[in-house]
Amino acid sequence: MENPYFSLHREFKEAGAEVLLSSGQACVVFGIATFSKDGDWIIRETTRSCDAALNVLAGHGANYRLGVPLHPDWLSLGLTSHFEFLLPNGFRMRADFCSRPPRVPNLDRLWTCSVKAETLDVVDVESLILLKQTRRLRDYPMIGSLAEIAGLEGNMPELALRYLQDYVLLEQAVQRWPGKAAECDREAVRLLLCRASRSAVVAAIAVEQDEQMQADQARIDAMRADMGDFVNAFGSRRTTWRRDGTPLMAQHDQLLNLAAPLRRTAL
Repeated sequence: MENPYFSLHREFKEAGAEVLLSSGQACVVFGIATFSKDGDWIIRETTRSCDAALNVLAGHGANYRLGVPLHPDWLSLGLTSHFEFLLPNGFRMRADFCSRPPRVPNLDRLWTCSVKAETLDVVDVESLILLKQTRRLRDYPMIGSLAEIAGLEGNMPELALRYLQDYVLLEQAVQRWPGKAAECDREAVRLLLCRASRSAVVAAIAVEQDEQMQADQARIDAMRADMGDFVNAFGSRRTTWRRDGTPLMAQHDQLLNLAAPLRRTAL
């Protein structure tokens, strides 16, 4: 059976949405994970793409989870939209959307460098690495695997030197590309060039990971603080939706009004 998120991606595309598979499902496409229980997409910040994706989700009987309306006015603030629905076999699907993913500064490059893999539209490896620099420790082995496949094995020294997470593999990269390593400002690479101890290099990698996790946690904390009373208001509204069996498009119309203060605050 095909990965249901791959099938959903094709539905979005056929409906006219410009979307890129991201995060865990992108890792599945690149062969460094076998499955991911959620689906994440980068979506074009246009009414056409948002409406197309909403129509597909409505056809599956989806419901909003905590987040903002799938609409350019809210996506342009760097916020995210979240949905869930059940497949006929009972499998729970979750679909999350953003148009301005964290830590990816160049949106034009994100779309220009996207790749086709297994007839799917996927974020490029370096963008995926940046996306995986999250507060979760489990994402860093994924970063290392991406850097190993695309950087070390794919002969891309900058990618390998900047993102490998394993001492042995990073040492190999430094020995293979000493000139490029000398240009790299990463502390673990600098220590390897100075012939520092293994423990010092491993510690530098761990500190780097922790700094990235702290930065992502700070981003999430700030986002939650900005949401203020919206979280409780959404929870109350969602209870009503569940009780009344409110269809997705009606949820969407109500959420546009409920989330309006978030947009006014950001502006």
